[in-house]
Amino acid sequence: MQRIINVAVMLLLTAFIAHAQEAELKGVVILKNNQQPLPGANVYFSGTTTGTATNNKGVYQLKKLKPGVYDLSVSFSGFKKVKKSVSLQKGENVVNIEMVESDHSLGEIVVTGTGTAHHLKTAPVPTELISKKAIANAGASDFNDLMLNISPSFEFNPGTMGSFMSINGLGNDFILVLIDGKRMYGDIGGQNDLSRINPDDVERIEILKGAASLLYGSDAIAGVINIITKKSKQKLNVSNTTRIRDYATIQQSNTVDLNFGKISWNGNFNHKSSNGWQLSPYELDGNDLVETEAKAQNKYTDHTFSQVLTFRASDKWEVYAGHSVYEKDMFRPQSVGKYGYYFDDKTFEMGAKYLLNRKDYISLDYNYDQFRYYYRYNQDYKDYSDGDKSINNDQRLNNIRLKYVMAISKNNKLTLGEDYTEEKMVSEDRLEEGEAAAHTIAVYAQDEITLFNHLNVVAGIRAVKHKEFGGAFTPKVSVLYKLNSLNFRATYGQGFKAPTLKELYYAYEKGGTLYMGNQDLDPQRSQFYSAGIELNHHVISASLTAYENEVNDLIDYRDVELLEGDAENGISKRRQHYNVDESRSRGFDFLMNAKLGAGFTLGGGYSYVDARDLSNDERLDGVAQNYGNVRVNYEHAWKSYRFNANVIGRIQDDKSYDNGDDNAKGYDLWKVTTNHRFSNLGAFVLEAQLGIDNVFDYVDDSPYGSHYGTIHPGRTFFAGVTIHFAQ
Repeated sequence: MQRIINVAVMLLLTAFIAHAQEAELKGVVILKNNQQPLPGANVYFSGTTTGTATNNKGVYQLKKLKPGVYDLSVSFSGFKKVKKSVSLQKGENVVNIEMVESDHSLGEIVVTGTGTAHHLKTAPVPTELISKKAIANAGASDFNDLMLNISPSFEFNPGTMGSFMSINGLGNDFILVLIDGKRMYGDIGGQNDLSRINPDDVERIEILKGAASLLYGSDAIAGVINIITKKSKQKLNVSNTTRIRDYATIQQSNTVDLNFGKISWNGNFNHKSSNGWQLSPYELDGNDLVETEAKAQNKYTDHTFSQVLTFRASDKWEVYAGHSVYEKDMFRPQSVGKYGYYFDDKTFEMGAKYLLNRKDYISLDYNYDQFRYYYRYNQDYKDYSDGDKSINNDQRLNNIRLKYVMAISKNNKLTLGEDYTEEKMVSEDRLEEGEAAAHTIAVYAQDEITLFNHLNVVAGIRAVKHKEFGGAFTPKVSVLYKLNSLNFRATYGQGFKAPTLKELYYAYEKGGTLYMGNQDLDPQRSQFYSAGIELNHHVISASLTAYENEVNDLIDYRDVELLEGDAENGISKRRQHYNVDESRSRGFDFLMNAKLGAGFTLGGGYSYVDARDLSNDERLDGVAQNYGNVRVNYEHAWKSYRFNANVIGRIQDDKSYDNGDDNAKGYDLWKVTTNHRFSNLGAFVLEAQLGIDNVFDYVDDSPYGSHYGTIHPGRTFFAGVTIHFAQ
């Protein structure tokens, strides 16, 4: 017994001595101008996995640290990052931090352009950033609305089941959408189902324009959109956002973050629903107008649940695993169709990151995505009963990514990577063999070099091997030259995109038109050039970028001859994929942001696009020539209350269809939003938003089925409330 007591005493003494030799760091992060606490600021040691976030009183605490010298970093969106060296002694150490708001977003950290972290103003690859603040100010109803409000380079062509997205005249097939760096998979009628993205969950959005195949592969000929979602490092963070609009439109986001020691968990549940709306009670039947109950925006309801669990095994490595489930119902009246549309998506992800030292690391990531598209019947029909579903297609993705980042020297960083992608589609009715599959393997190398402190060069090459279409190389080089407050940029890159499984094999009928794949398609190849100048000043920031993106063998639809018996089967037109010999998109983008003083900020941009099929010198369908955005912001903060008001405008001209014979109308839409933040509520922060969308009540009342520039229903009112709780 005495021996057991002696062992217990020794263990207690050992634990006490070990604890006494540990260091603890704590403090408060405050705003320099008014000494108010800053909740949610990230506090971490550079080059490690150790970090936390301030609670709603601005307090942070890091325990069980080894005494020594650390590089402490404190960051928060919209504020200048603070870096300082701290020497931690045994026991308690106190370091308080004062933060200053950025004059503009140029101090923000971006990662998408090179796969490594850079300040926006010195990122070697030109990157457009949509900040957390800009997202909150927009009061967007969905992702499409958000991008139209903020970036003139984006366009969305409305469709029955969703919108076709384009950047600078090139469409959805050439745009890679990432969520936290992972590819978003699954499409509706050829376009990404962007309903899965709730603007209230988005921390920031990073945009690359032009060929980005070097790092991201074949889908990135027109650009990359990387959506970084909100994740708090606070011990406990609970957030609920509810927004309501006309037409019984409700969007809700619920988030929980837990961070205890080495374990972090983020969970999110979203719900959105709307009764939809008509733009016109008529549709064209040949040359006649007939009454219809069809809606430009169908009634729908959707919800998403996602979660991620992260384990930081040490200050050198961490592992994570997560999954998400998404479902969406789109309803149509019985007089319009015998069915509505139903979609579901399931994803799983896992990965690990190991820090070799403070600058070098290895990461391995895997994600699986299964997206399925159904008809859901609204009446008894053939072998189906009201409420039954029949599946149209089942799309599956497996993707494995390995990356190694090595700092060769202070001015030279090398990135090596390997990317394996496997795709499979199953559709008994729409694929000739019932299923189709393809896989791609790629390796890449990228070198970032700084010369003479003023010249940055990023150069690299990707080698890709496709199952059906062989190999290709896609090099890219970007150059940044800094001269005082001016940046000069130039980029050249090549792209390679094999035809998709749908473009090769998929066939379906809609409204009497049979849309068909083509197994004789060639891969699409591109060459991208851009050059630009940026002004970075504490009062004004502006950029002007000219570009040209040449795409050979672009895949599009064309009419082909009808076959005998088509009329008896209800087929009045056949359209098949084919390769356009030569096409290109050229133009320029202008972006600016200016501090006007007295709390006012003016921002916006203009985009000119000339997108053409060069084989017949016709404009590409669905592309306007002139796009513009205007944003006027006023902000003022009192001790515990912050007020923000915004006027946001979107202007664009006609979009070409059928070489100008059936254009979609141009429009301008204006929005007013006000935001109110109350922070002197203990562990709670309350935010409210009120606004008017489409202030001047513009409605395109063309008959149903026409080409629309916008399907906005007219002047609408919206309100939202967000409640944060954090400790």
